[in-house]
Amino acid sequence: MEDLVLTASDDHVARLAHEGDPVRAIIELVWNAVDAEATNVVVTMERSSMDAIDQVRVEDDGHGISSDEVASTFGRIGGSWKSLSEKSKNGKRYLHGKLGEGRLRAFALGSRVSWVSISDNAIGQREQITITGSRSNRDRFRWDATPSTAASTGTVVTAHNDEQRSLSALEADDVLPTLRSHFAPLLLNDQSLTITYDGSALDPSQEVVNDTTSPLPFGENGENEAVLRIIEWRSGKHRAVSFGPDADHFPFEASGTGFENQFTYSAYVTWDKLGIDELAALGLGDMAPDAVGELWTAAREAIRDHFNARRRERRREQVEHWKETGVYPYKSEPANETERAERAVFDVVSGTLVPHISKTKKQAQLTLELLRDAIRHDPGKLTTILHEVVALNDADRDTLTKLLSETTLSAIIRSANVVASRHKFLVALEHLLFDPDDSGKVGERDHLHKVLEHELWVFGESYHLMSTERSLTELLRNHLKLDGLPTKDVDTVRRWDGKTGRTDLHLAAKNKEHDRIRHLVVELKAPGITASRKELDQVEDYANAILSTAAFTGDRTSWDLILVVTDYDDLVRRRIKGDDFEVGLFFDPQKEQGRPLVRAHVRRWRDVIDENKRRLEFMTNALEHDPSITEGLQYVRTEYEDLLPEELRAAAETAN
Repeated sequence: MEDLVLTASDDHVARLAHEGDPVRAIIELVWNAVDAEATNVVVTMERSSMDAIDQVRVEDDGHGISSDEVASTFGRIGGSWKSLSEKSKNGKRYLHGKLGEGRLRAFALGSRVSWVSISDNAIGQREQITITGSRSNRDRFRWDATPSTAASTGTVVTAHNDEQRSLSALEADDVLPTLRSHFAPLLLNDQSLTITYDGSALDPSQEVVNDTTSPLPFGENGENEAVLRIIEWRSGKHRAVSFGPDADHFPFEASGTGFENQFTYSAYVTWDKLGIDELAALGLGDMAPDAVGELWTAAREAIRDHFNARRRERRREQVEHWKETGVYPYKSEPANETERAERAVFDVVSGTLVPHISKTKKQAQLTLELLRDAIRHDPGKLTTILHEVVALNDADRDTLTKLLSETTLSAIIRSANVVASRHKFLVALEHLLFDPDDSGKVGERDHLHKVLEHELWVFGESYHLMSTERSLTELLRNHLKLDGLPTKDVDTVRRWDGKTGRTDLHLAAKNKEHDRIRHLVVELKAPGITASRKELDQVEDYANAILSTAAFTGDRTSWDLILVVTDYDDLVRRRIKGDDFEVGLFFDPQKEQGRPLVRAHVRRWRDVIDENKRRLEFMTNALEHDPSITEGLQYVRTEYEDLLPEELRAAAETAN
């Protein structure tokens, strides 16, 4: 077999695998089959005796991957043959995928992935191509070619879940609706194509609630005209706006949340003048030049107008239903203008909340009466009711009632906000540390250090900021201060080489229950730094200085020194004690009587971020909070704009 090494071009996209999103992996693999001109795509799952998903398989009857094409179609990340062509190999379909993401996203389904493809090579010989790869070595795939006598072409992608990672997302109730809505324009316009998922054929008509098509004039005096089609979906979370030159070809897709965030829908904007340059400009949204920006603005306004009208229609229908069933809290006509205004506000608010109001008559009546009383007597509580009570099911409402007997609603809201803010910060931190474009803009002391001063929970909840970028002598002063001892006449603390040294962050806390003092010293390194012996020796020098300084002595004190880097070399890896690499302990001398406990660790940013994500996982799942990179960056820009590099501040200004 030969090695197939993935190579990146200038249009390389970072972190393509997205291993936490198996549903998106299915979508990308199906698109690969569609781009290969398949007419039948079948997704199957093999389960263990415990009903866990062991294997995911995607089969198609497309033209396959030939030996002539392996390098160009499979071996590149970005800049693949697809980016050079708008149509599939035999010209049957317009292409969807152009970045080569599908093969990497497959690792979200399993630790080992294989592609077995039957195809015809350039001289008409039928052959079987076998490609294998593993999550542990994503940039290197093995492949070979052998003659084949198979009657037809096609590809089978098999993902082996050897690590038994949870793939429960593939069995969630919203998967089928999501897939139906995603592939709707394709399936509705191509009757020859069938897509089957886990035994169920995707039929988008099952999910269509409303399908409208209307002209979309735009530009000065409406001199240009596009066509807008809006399909509303029965369920799922899909919201997308697609742009293309005709009814079969929609190569640009934007999130629909910014257009409409309540209805689930797909919008298709067709304009025959959307060429390659115009499609590229759509990424700028309404900032795009000339006609493209005008098209975007017109589409956004038309979509918003459409759904505002649908909301008014739904409100009228729902209010009439409540009146007919006796649930509506107003039993007579309004007597004056004040009552009429109150009634109008109630109809708008309650109509907006229809998806969250119980279908049970008794519960619906209780909720509506609560809303009426809030609007009438205490409008200030309306927001609390809308966000914290109305959307709860019976079990959650009982839980809330019990919780409110132990704490306040405002405390609950504050806690939820803290969790959401922290999750957004982690997403932004991950991006700033690892994104190929932005990580190089983030300086160790100028930016990273200053931002983290305000987010110290990353290193541990029990610590608070004592000093930053101070010498070892200053650390001693802070230590003495915590211990209630005088700090004026302090001798200079020096390392073994006679230098005073300077640490990045010094965090400390005093456990009052046992009268103990804990210190945390964090040595930060800029993104991209790989720790070597030099960096470890620096931290170890700090540790030895603490051990050898008389003023630091005492059994009541412990010190943890942590070096935080992007990665570390093999020598550093060998110095880590034990098998727990995540903790990264490399300096742990035996505790001596009368001396503090001093330990030193080396941690990778990846481990620090993942540890915090696990810590927040329960609450973020409960809050159904999954911020995007854009949301995370916006949080950091809002909170710490003055502390960011100028380039990222400029990006924030552009975004705003």
